[in-house]
Order: sequence, then structure tokens, then C-alpha cells
Amino acid sequence: MKTKVCLVALGLFMACAVWSASGINYDGTNLELNNDFTRTECGTQKKNVMKEVSGMACSRVTPGYIWEHGDENLDSDRRILAIKPDGTQQMEVKVSTSSGRDDWEDIATGVYGGKNYVFIGAIGDNNLAYKDKYYIYYFEEPAITSGSKTITASEIVFGYPDNQAHNTETLMYDNVEQVFYIATKADGVCSLYSLPFKTDYSGKQTLTKVCDLGNGSKFNLCTGGDITPDGKWMAIKNKKYILLWERQGSESLSSTATRRPTQIAAYQEEAQGESLAWEDNSTFYTTSDQKKDVPIYKYTREDSPTVPTDTTQTDTIPTDPQVTPPALYEVIMSNAYSAYVDGSDLKAFYLAGSSVPTISTYKVNEGTKWEQNGSIITLTGSDETAISYTLVTEAVSPVAFTDQEIVFDGSADEAAWVKSAYGWDETKKWRFSKTDDDYSREIAGKTHVELFLPACDTVVLTSMKTERDVYFYINGTQFGAKQKLLKAGTVLAVVQSAPFMLSVVSAQSSGDGGIAAIRMARKAPQGIDETASEKKSTKVLYNGQLFILRGEKIYDAQGQRIR
Repeated sequence: MKTKVCLVALGLFMACAVWSASGINYDGTNLELNNDFTRTECGTQKKNVMKEVSGMACSRVTPGYIWEHGDENLDSDRRILAIKPDGTQQMEVKVSTSSGRDDWEDIATGVYGGKNYVFIGAIGDNNLAYKDKYYIYYFEEPAITSGSKTITASEIVFGYPDNQAHNTETLMYDNVEQVFYIATKADGVCSLYSLPFKTDYSGKQTLTKVCDLGNGSKFNLCTGGDITPDGKWMAIKNKKYILLWERQGSESLSSTATRRPTQIAAYQEEAQGESLAWEDNSTFYTTSDQKKDVPIYKYTREDSPTVPTDTTQTDTIPTDPQVTPPALYEVIMSNAYSAYVDGSDLKAFYLAGSSVPTISTYKVNEGTKWEQNGSIITLTGSDETAISYTLVTEAVSPVAFTDQEIVFDGSADEAAWVKSAYGWDETKKWRFSKTDDDYSREIAGKTHVELFLPACDTVVLTSMKTERDVYFYINGTQFGAKQKLLKAGTVLAVVQSAPFMLSVVSAQSSGDGGIAAIRMARKAPQGIDETASEKKSTKVLYNGQLFILRGEKIYDAQGQRIR
């Protein structure tokens, strides 16, 4: 009996082993598994940043960022966000359209006529009610800076060749042929359609059917997809699987789609997994459409990147890695203020009554030329595109002195205390951050927090949650060496007889932090009696507070004589 049980167990094991070596039933036979990719969790999609993410696409103008949109696209929700792969929000773009169609389901980026575009597909139709009112919105991709801006999108309206309604969640763009590819979401056989991109369409366009995607046995209900910037790879997913098509030579992607794909083995099912975005031809990201915090996953192929062998279309794809649009990463003013981009303005603050600061240092991407003519700064990339900013400096009057501790809670009057582009939030209070990627000091002022204070002798700053490494600057001059900003409060003996600007600058290699509270003391400390050197000092901890005893005199931890 034991022998039979062992044989049955061995048979089941072998059956599972054979099954796991191949993929799903696609067209009557199982697919080959693609084991080239590894999966890592790179970040968190926060519900308070964008809930129910329905589409993602990597930026081509500002590499290292991802555009995303939500599942709700009415009124104030008609927007896209630029995030980092770790989920940090960088920029908001409000999208204005003439049709106002909601049910955005996917987003793509691509090149046409030497310009970079963002494409948004208002292509969902759960109730099959629209029939011929499906839209692709498009606009030139802006450089990712900070803050919020509004863009008016152009639109392409289309229908299907069978003149029927179809629900769709997958919009892709092929840079090689400048063609959209759209996959339907069907509880059965899904189909792939195409439409060339043109900027002079008028009236309704009709898609062309390319092929069916398998037999609908396992790969149905397609929820997202993307094509690599070089056109080499097309990936289409549903909740359970990601399939991968490889373009051969100079063939059209329509021909590629008719061949059998491979199945990416590293993919694990994501509940409501609707987003897929290629960064390059060896890396893509996915996340889920849910009303809660969800992981962002990064998939990386270990082999070397390849490029299409066809050269007939190379004039439409940037092939020289040195040809890049301009990007501004950092501007530090002569008073150590970290300027930031606000629309087309480059904003900086300074203490009222002091000299107007000028630009001290700046950082741009490789190949970008910097020109300043008065208050106008023009950046020209190696691709000859240009961006202009107007330097705007604003004098700030110091706050009124108070000996009460100010606990920051986001009230409106705190803007008089703090001038930081990174801003206040409930978790980090007045926030500063430094991450460990190449855009750690992107032009957002986020490593700096500046406070405009009245004359005082002591400032106590309290950090949020944990201690952080920081540098302090007074009116642009570094104040001491690197210090710890403590949750219990860091005491600074500033001894300023006039109003001043206090800068707190992150010295972390990564991570973030913030200022939760501030307290000032105007009365100068009497100080410890140094003439009585023969009298030894003793530190005493009493009721949780530190006191210093010297002879018959008692001082607090800051040297203030108590008795």
C-alpha cells in the first residue's frame, strides 16, 4: 500500500513538473515560458496620490518618471500624474478636452514628427453603450517639473469595423510605424485593432482588425499593454498573465501579433491589474486598480537590449542617446534657497530688507545649454528644443516673535513661517526629502525647508517621527557641521539680533523627514559661570529633564540659569 501511495505521489509531482514547464493554452497548445525577467517590488501606489490606477506610461521627455491616470475621470479627476517608480508624486497635469468623455482606460507615450506625445484612451465601455464614441486624446508631452498645470488635448474619435460597441482597456503606440494598437476586453476571445496616428484627422475614424489574441481559453479580459520605445517588444496582460511578442526584423507589428507569443513566467497575478508600462526594451512596471495602497512592481530582463534591424524608419525614432530634450534638476540661489519651478516661473524667496539673491549654482541634464538674459532663463537641449523660465524672487517678512511652541498642523498661516516647494503633509509636516535615485534633487525644492524668523537667541526644532541628518544655514551661510534633527527637539543657539532666514537641508543619502514644531527664545541665556572653573559641573536627570549643577547654581540643558 505504501508503495502505491508513493508512486501516485511521484506521478502527481511529475505531472505538475511537466505542466509548470509550459505556459497557458493560447491557441490549442501551451505557450513557451519566458524566464528572462525578474520581478521586484519597487514602490507603493498610494491611494491618496491616485486611487484605482487604470493606466501607466513611462515619460520619454523626462526619463525616470511614469505618467498615470485613475479610473474616475470626471471634473477634477480628469488629470494625469507624474510619479517616480517608488510611487512619489512629482507633478499633476489637468487635461481639458472638448468631448469630456470619461472612462479613461489606458495611457501611452510616443514620438511623431520629431515630437513626444502623451496619448490617453477614453475607450472603456462596460455597458456597451457608446458604439462609435471612443476617443484618443493627445498632446505634446511636457517636461516633468513640479506643481500643477493644465493642458488642452486634441482628440481622435473612432469606431470599430463591425459598427458594434466594444469594451477596451488597452491602448498602445508603436514608434516604428506611428500606429495605435488597441486590444478589446472580452470574456472570451480578445481582438487586436490598429489605427495610424495623424494630427489632421477630421470626423470619425474606423479601426482595422489585426487578429484575434488566442482562442479565449485562458487569455481573455485584456486589461493593459505597451510597446517598447524601439518597437521590438509588445506586451499585453490580463489579471493573471502577461504575454510577450517579439518583432522580427522589419516586419509590421500587425505581422508580429499573428505569431505565437511567449508567457512571462515572473508575473504574479495582481487583483485588478490593469497597468503595464515599458521603460525601455528590458524593463517594465505594473500596478493594480484598487481603492487602497498597492505595490508597484518592476520587471527587468537580464539580457542585453536589442534594436530593430530595419533602418527605413529611423528618422522617426531618436537613436542617438546624446540627443535629449532639456531638463532642469536644481537651482540654488546665493542665499542658499533652493528655487523651484511653478509653471513657467522659477521661484525663489528671500528675507525682506536683505539683498535680492541671484542664481549661485544650477544643474541640468547632459547636453543642455543654459542661457540667462536678465530674469529669463532659457534651456536648449541637444535636440534643439527649448524651455524658458522667468526668475521670480519674492521678499518675505519674518513672522512675529512668540515664546510659545508652534506645532505645525497645516493651517494656512504657516505659509508665513515656511517657504518650501515640497510642502506640508499630514504625515511629514513641513517636509524635506532626499531619495537615492538620479533625480533626488529635481527642481522642486524638496531637500530644503526655509523658515523666516525674527531676532532670537535660541531655536528648538522638532522632527517628525525619527531623527534625520541635516545641515543648517543662516542667511545662506552654513551653521556648524552636519547635525541630527531629533524628535525630542534639536536646540540651536543662533543668537541673531535681527530677523534671519534659517534653512534646513537634508543630509540624508535617502529617505525623507520633516519639521513638526518650532520654539524660539528671545532672552539671551545667562550662560554657565565659566569663571568658576574650579567648581565641577554635574548633569542631573530630573522628571525627564536634564539639568546642570555647578556649585550652588542650576542651569538647564541650554545653559539658561534657573537658580
